[in-house]
Amino acid sequence: MHTYFKKIKGMQVLGFTFVEIMITFTLFMILASVGLGQYFRYYNFSLVNNDVSKITKVLHEARFKAMKNPYNSNYGVHLSNSPGEMIIFRDSYIPGNGENLVTNLEKLSITDLNLQPAPGNTNEIIFENMTGKTQNDGTFTIGKDEYSFTYTINEQGAFE
Repeated sequence: MHTYFKKIKGMQVLGFTFVEIMITFTLFMILASVGLGQYFRYYNFSLVNNDVSKITKVLHEARFKAMKNPYNSNYGVHLSNSPGEMIIFRDSYIPGNGENLVTNLEKLSITDLNLQPAPGNTNEIIFENMTGKTQNDGTFTIGKDEYSFTYTINEQGAFE
């Protein structure tokens, strides 16, 4: 093995061998790759948690608006699968309406809809004025890859 030497004003200073440098570099790369893998796993999980929080917030907000609005109107949530978004609307869903409140999901999308009146035929949850009840009870599932969450909405408009 060749040892790298440096001469400083007549003194001989020992350095590191090439093998020692390569072992240190290899250990560093192994630790870095494990750390990066954990970071990306955590990042994906945080995006999923963020989407779940958004969905819960949108459902709460629409039901609250229906129960406490001065317009005597129903409020609802339109579940859009293609771009992964949820839209709060008043009375009936009209695409592009300026009153609609759009919430985009970052990671998840709607994978299964089983809401009344007929499973798979509706993608709207409408909360009735003053009571917050819904005729669109049932379930819908959101997910992607290994993540999947099912929301259940009962006739009273409560969900879990």
